[in-house]
Amino acid sequence: MTGLTPAGELPAGVPQIVAAIDERIVSGTWPEHSRLPSERTLAEQFSVSRPVIRESLRVLSERGLIVISAGRGSFVRRIDPASQGASAELLARRGAITAEHLIVARTMLEAEAAALAAINRTDQHIERLSELLEQFDHSTVPESADLDVAFHEAITVASGNPVIQVMFASIKTLAHGIVLRSLTDRKLAGAALPLHEVILTAIIEQDPDRARQAMSEHLGAARQFYGTDLNQPLADVLRHRAEIAPALGSVLRDLSRSIASTET
Repeated sequence: MTGLTPAGELPAGVPQIVAAIDERIVSGTWPEHSRLPSERTLAEQFSVSRPVIRESLRVLSERGLIVISAGRGSFVRRIDPASQGASAELLARRGAITAEHLIVARTMLEAEAAALAAINRTDQHIERLSELLEQFDHSTVPESADLDVAFHEAITVASGNPVIQVMFASIKTLAHGIVLRSLTDRKLAGAALPLHEVILTAIIEQDPDRARQAMSEHLGAARQFYGTDLNQPLADVLRHRAEIAPALGSVLRDLSRSIASTET
């Protein structure tokens, strides 16, 4: 490319090509280990220049979706959790992460984060957490989902452990999907939401054991009510929920697509 593109900004045409190729990979049109068409063929298919294709392939390689082999071409990369460059969102796009996977991982991470928050919290942390819970009373379901994720993120901040903060950030988009699905289930929401207050009280009173227990109960509630959704890929869970929650259909479908495709 020309080198004149502002830092962090992809050249014109590249985001669209990246999204199109990503969709073919995620959908299975181009399965794992398959060889992508040549740069010339891709340029003809998408009606763009070869430099645009070359840059698009570079981006896809950096994101861990393909492997570029000099003299051989580009190949769809097999993704597993131990792969270099693997991420929770990338695994979710391949359908490798279920609702239960995420719930179990969040419980392990956030229960300890809550316990640490009870030990390390400051007045500023308490003020932030309290403000978030107060806003729940007059929020829509999509707004409540944003507040819920913000509440959990604020707890990781209050934990004082930067590694926990980074780990939560890596699953934040997926967590938002789980939260939105949960809030559309009245029984689940009724069981889980009141525990926010219990968690906050334990943190205020600096009771790490109670904070840990309350967070475990809060996140574990989903495992009791999810039914068949528990072992389904996250994107499928959201698509299914959109069908039975028409009022939130567009929100759930958009979030499903954000999990099932690469953001550009």
